[in-house]
Amino acid sequence: MSVELEEKFLDLCTRNPNGVSQSKLETELQHPIDQVLLVINKLVKEGRLIYIQNADGSSMYKEVTNQEDQLKFRGLTSDDMLVYQLIEQSKDKGTWTKELRLQSNLQQTQITKIIKLLEGRKLIKAVKTINAGRKKVYMAFNVEPAREVTGGSLYSGEQSMDHELIEAMKLSISSFISNKGAADLTEIMTYMKKTGEQDLNIEDIQTLVNSLIYDGLIEEMRDTRTTSLLGRRMGIIYKPTKTIIPENHFCKMPCGTCPVFHLCQDEGEITPKTCIYFQQWLDQSDDLDF
Repeated sequence: MSVELEEKFLDLCTRNPNGVSQSKLETELQHPIDQVLLVINKLVKEGRLIYIQNADGSSMYKEVTNQEDQLKFRGLTSDDMLVYQLIEQSKDKGTWTKELRLQSNLQQTQITKIIKLLEGRKLIKAVKTINAGRKKVYMAFNVEPAREVTGGSLYSGEQSMDHELIEAMKLSISSFISNKGAADLTEIMTYMKKTGEQDLNIEDIQTLVNSLIYDGLIEEMRDTRTTSLLGRRMGIIYKPTKTIIPENHFCKMPCGTCPVFHLCQDEGEITPKTCIYFQQWLDQSDDLDF
């Protein structure tokens, strides 16, 4: 194997940090493809090169310069790299094993084995998601999970909702709005921080306020209050509601509160045919007089 060819290959990678395409390898290196493949295989086994599959089906090669990362990638197969790339592409939202199976066309046993390998090398990590009970999504190890995955500070470290705390905070916000007559998000947040809820941010406050709106306790309206300094405000305020919200009977069904409703299909692991809660609700409906 030519040392000169390997040096030329790595120099080409350095000049193309986002990856080198197959066509560029052939035009730039001007060496027989079988010799280039020998160099590629050697560098991949050493963890100094990773294989990237593009959405259009084309492939690229990217150099790994960090020695610690080289150890993590060393010896990974093409299937290992494919799963890693799919997980990396999911960014801060993460991806399910079912999605990995569909996208990679690998068997579930292969996916499980590869995930365990990548986790052991600290290339990926599992994160519990608030949207589907105890199920996990996988993302690159150094990526911070998105707020919609972990739930933010309204959820505990195990991604389970602290219902009692949330209900207490909702009651506190509702009482504050009722006593004040109207309040915007900034005023509500200032009040909540005074009560000791220092970890809440404006997104948390908005989530709690939205929940109170859905409960029919407060309503949103345009702020037309005036102050001597700011003049007429054009933001949003929240006031105790005077509107009676009609009852949503869909929410009484198991489907209306099901955390995996978006995964339910006609066929598969999650389906109305095998849902015991749906069947119990149907049996109860049969006993009602109409």
